[in-house]
Amino acid sequence: MNKIQFSNSATHLSPEMKIFELIDAHPSLLSLFSRLEITLPFGDISAEQLCQRDGYSVELFLTLCHMHLNTSYRPAIEALSEDMLLPVVGYLRATHRYYTDYMLPHAGEHLDEILEHCDPLSQKTLKRFYSDYVAYIEQHLRDEEQIFAAIESASTGDIRALAQLEVPHNDINDRTNDIASLIIKCLPESAPTPLRCSMLSHIYALRDDLTRHHNMEVYLLRPLVDKRINNK
Repeated sequence: MNKIQFSNSATHLSPEMKIFELIDAHPSLLSLFSRLEITLPFGDISAEQLCQRDGYSVELFLTLCHMHLNTSYRPAIEALSEDMLLPVVGYLRATHRYYTDYMLPHAGEHLDEILEHCDPLSQKTLKRFYSDYVAYIEQHLRDEEQIFAAIESASTGDIRALAQLEVPHNDINDRTNDIASLIIKCLPESAPTPLRCSMLSHIYALRDDLTRHHNMEVYLLRPLVDKRINNK
């Protein structure tokens, strides 16, 4: 198998790096670990040993880490292996569950706290904006789930049927910024600043994670599908 090259990322990760050192340097990777269903404790093992223990390709693991840490990172297509395709689909599915089971409900809890301090008009406006925002994200995820199912089905049949596959375009960043602008600019002073900041932190974290998710679909999933098609 070709080795993944990490030359276009400022972050240095290697198969020999200890998992504790990796998390200590980049705590945000903990969410990636949960999506891969990698469980603690890690002991003193390296990334390569962890992947051997849990049945992952270390090249794919490090690629996901780089794409999580650096949104401008692009894996070298020639170094991608076809057998990464279904594990990538599994990771993206797990990310959907992370959004629907954790991030969106927690943002909703923050919103409910804010609404307790708002007048009826502000409550109605923010509820409507957020409900529309969540509905848009959930529909986008459902569209992607159909693509994932098609990939899984075609992987055991005629993969060429996916030649016209397109990752759904989305404007989630714009919608996230609209919600953030409303919280920053329009809520009355009765809404405490700490609650606003907590809500904003969660919304921006979701936006950034959705950006990483989209990048993985465009720069990892799509090239893997193309590679599988071209090798048939």
